[in-house]
Amino acid sequence: MKDTENIFAILRAKKMRLTKTRFAFVTLLSESPTPLSVSDILSILQTKGIVVDKTTVYREIERFIALGILEEVSLGDRKKYYELASEHHHHLICLECNRVEDIDIDESTLVQQEMKVNREKKFQILKHSLEFFGLCNKCCV
Repeated sequence: MKDTENIFAILRAKKMRLTKTRFAFVTLLSESPTPLSVSDILSILQTKGIVVDKTTVYREIERFIALGILEEVSLGDRKKYYELASEHHHHLICLECNRVEDIDIDESTLVQQEMKVNREKKFQILKHSLEFFGLCNKCCV
C-alpha cells in the first residue's frame, strides 16, 4: 500500500494543491483498514469537521483512480467501494457484521483458470475480483 508521503509526492508532481480536504481524504483512505463507500467517506470526513459535498468526493475519486492511487472494489452488494491501490488481493466479507478483511491467495491457479477461459471461451479477461462471503470468527458461534 502506498503511504501518505508517496501519495502527496504524486500529487505535488501533478501540480495538484494539497488542500485541507484532499489531505483529509488521503489520510482517511490510508488509515482505513477496509474499503470505503462514498457515503462512508462523506460521513467520516463530516465527523472530522471537514465539510465536503458528494460531487467533490466523486471528483477526487476519479482523479485518484486516474493517477493509480485509488482502486474501485466491489463487495457484492452493488455498491462501489474504494481503497488505496496496492498489490492485488481479495477480501473476506462477514455477512453478519459486514467486516471486510484483505486476504492474499496463490494467484497461479487463478491465472491458469483465466488462460483456460480465454482459450475455451475466446474471452479476454482484463481483471478479476474475488471475494469470499461467510461468517468471521466473532460471528461464527
